[in-house]
Amino acid sequence: MAKKIKKILAVTGIRSEYDILFPVIDSLRKHKSFQVQLVVCGAHLSDWHGDTFKDIESDKFDVVEKIDYLLMTNRKTQRAKGIGNLISSLTQTVDRIKPDFILYVGDREESIACSIVANYMNVLAVHIGGGDSVYGNADDPIRFACSELAHVHFTTSQQYADNLIKIGEEPRRVFFSGNPALKNIKDVPSISKKEISKKLDFNLNKYAVIIKHPLSSSKEESYYQMKTTLEAVGEFTKERNIEAVGIFPNTDPGSYDILRAIKEEESNSMKFFKNLPRNIFVNLIRHASLLIGNSSMGILEAPYYKLPVINVGDRQLGRLNAGNVKFVNYDKKIIKSAMEEAIFNSTYIEKIKSLKNPYGGDDAHERIVEVLENLNLEDKTWYIKQKVFK
Repeated sequence: MAKKIKKILAVTGIRSEYDILFPVIDSLRKHKSFQVQLVVCGAHLSDWHGDTFKDIESDKFDVVEKIDYLLMTNRKTQRAKGIGNLISSLTQTVDRIKPDFILYVGDREESIACSIVANYMNVLAVHIGGGDSVYGNADDPIRFACSELAHVHFTTSQQYADNLIKIGEEPRRVFFSGNPALKNIKDVPSISKKEISKKLDFNLNKYAVIIKHPLSSSKEESYYQMKTTLEAVGEFTKERNIEAVGIFPNTDPGSYDILRAIKEEESNSMKFFKNLPRNIFVNLIRHASLLIGNSSMGILEAPYYKLPVINVGDRQLGRLNAGNVKFVNYDKKIIKSAMEEAIFNSTYIEKIKSLKNPYGGDDAHERIVEVLENLNLEDKTWYIKQKVFK
């Protein structure tokens, strides 16, 4: 009897999440046991954020739906209303496609929408990135809710796998895979700094990369926080004759304020981009001396690059880091002092190079494919979560 082809519906709404998904869904579509289809939504469909759906189309995936749920507003209502729109549209897609699994990442709108739709539609919810904790953001309780709702978990560290079991998840559902995005770094061919400079039309010698997003618990302070950060970086680039390259923030409330600060502070030594192709971005990070801001990349991927990170503010507090991250507040003097150490202190730089990465190697995608291949869909106990209250 022929083995049943397992249908996987992957959902992606933002560039960082797609970078984690890509190695997994790329491996799954090459495997004879799976049929992979994608729902593309959210920031991917926003020209403000670089129309990154075009990158997905160039990767030749079977995109079965584009869900334009993102509300272009700076108000706190944006994400809650957007989730409602996404749940409604995604339900129709799942009803039409009838997948065996819904595959998704992290703690954003797509994650909680997938968790809810999968449970109500009796589809196995496969979550990458559970067991993690983020301070001061709506994302933390959302990630926890996704962990309670998911049927299968792939965690980026062993500590996060242990966390899920501590909150009562059945051990058989929890797998430490590592961070799938690390394979992208391994696979992208090297490009020289000179070639990157040419692609960006920006001369790069020694430089920092800036990625900073708003924090939901301090949305009203987004402009001041970014303004302070960029003033410090801008002053430092001029004083120490280096450059800075920035990427636009995510779509969360407060992003408009961050973009306003960017517009005011961009200079001959500091240039921002909506989005960069993966091959350019990976090589930009490879040659960088520092990552500064508050992106999860500083936690999850920077250790693989052996890259020093300055995390400004509270976003990412509480997350496991390899020791490459220095947390600072919104004080220009402190930010500049941290930049001096990260970029010019050879002892500190060598220390970062020797650190062990807690987020695995570059084979996470293989572990995920193996688990999903061997999971028996005829075993109906996978669909029935253990009682939370006993």
